[in-house]
Amino acid sequence: MRPLSTLALLLTAAVLPAQDFDFRGVPADSAIAFATAGTRGLKISDSPAAKGFKARIEKIVADLAPETGADQQEITAAVKAAAGLDLESPDTRIAGGFAMSATGLPTGGVIVRARHDGSRLAAHAAAHKVGALRAGNHRGWVGRELLASLGEDFAKVAGGIPAEPADDADKSEPIGVFDVDNDTIVIAQPKEAARIIALLRGQGASYALSANLRPQLAATGRPYAVVSVNAAKLPASAELAESGFLGGIFAMGENNSDQVLKLSATFTSKEKAAPVAMQAQGMMAMLPMMAAGDPTKPQSDEDKEMLALLGEFLAGIQPLEAAGSQVTLTAKWDTKKLFGMMEKLVGLGAKKAKEAPAPTGK
Repeated sequence: MRPLSTLALLLTAAVLPAQDFDFRGVPADSAIAFATAGTRGLKISDSPAAKGFKARIEKIVADLAPETGADQQEITAAVKAAAGLDLESPDTRIAGGFAMSATGLPTGGVIVRARHDGSRLAAHAAAHKVGALRAGNHRGWVGRELLASLGEDFAKVAGGIPAEPADDADKSEPIGVFDVDNDTIVIAQPKEAARIIALLRGQGASYALSANLRPQLAATGRPYAVVSVNAAKLPASAELAESGFLGGIFAMGENNSDQVLKLSATFTSKEKAAPVAMQAQGMMAMLPMMAAGDPTKPQSDEDKEMLALLGEFLAGIQPLEAAGSQVTLTAKWDTKKLFGMMEKLVGLGAKKAKEAPAPTGK
């Protein structure tokens, strides 16, 4: 019985993590698909180091841009007041997918799985005269107008978003925010949103991670973010055909006290994968020398600290693995140390930004 029990545990470990990612509603023809899982109970979300890093980032942002008059708490409060949605909840999940046109322009959408109050959102949109949209029987609103309605700081962000998509054929359809139910919001153009909502109802086949990607997810421990690329759905080109690239996956997860990254690419043959592996190995070998800097040039204390941080970060990257037609990069960092590195890096960047001369001219 012991071998059978061990086999059952291994199979469970290989299959269950991928089920944490909910791809229902993501079109099966997506060239690029992505999803996050809930992070409740994970150190990346709940640990003192994570909370301390978040507080540090909020302070740095407030110090760098005091003229905005809003901090993260105010932004979170604005969204909660408008839609009853908690941006900081570790239970919020997203998923989405994009197909590529022959010209390389993406079409697709994003599904936000988060508890919210649809009636409150509708009342807010009506009070602020946000433009209405429809995706089948579901109500929605013009995304950039809804964003701008949340406050002055949101309006500044919305001002940088094009009023219409870049694709001339779809200029009649702005990107909208559609309230599917109190647990689901779809962000897409109306036509795409209608297709996504139909998939959510089981009308058609949604995207599914292929079986050969599941071991990569399982190797991260408890995965919380994944991006998958299917080369067969990308626009055809001579370069893509010559490369032999079939697809790839980026996955992040938590294993005990570590954050684990997996970046893997699959090719049509071992011969196609070999030159990519050699190039990647060469680049990896050069990174430590680049991190050491030029000893003949004077370096400030900040420069030295930045280089030390880079060296510490690179130490977490493991040797490249090349197995048959697959090339895989693995990195692992202790969660507390990773947050410490990021906090120092952000702090140094903020210091340089403050010390930079103010722009001149009109």
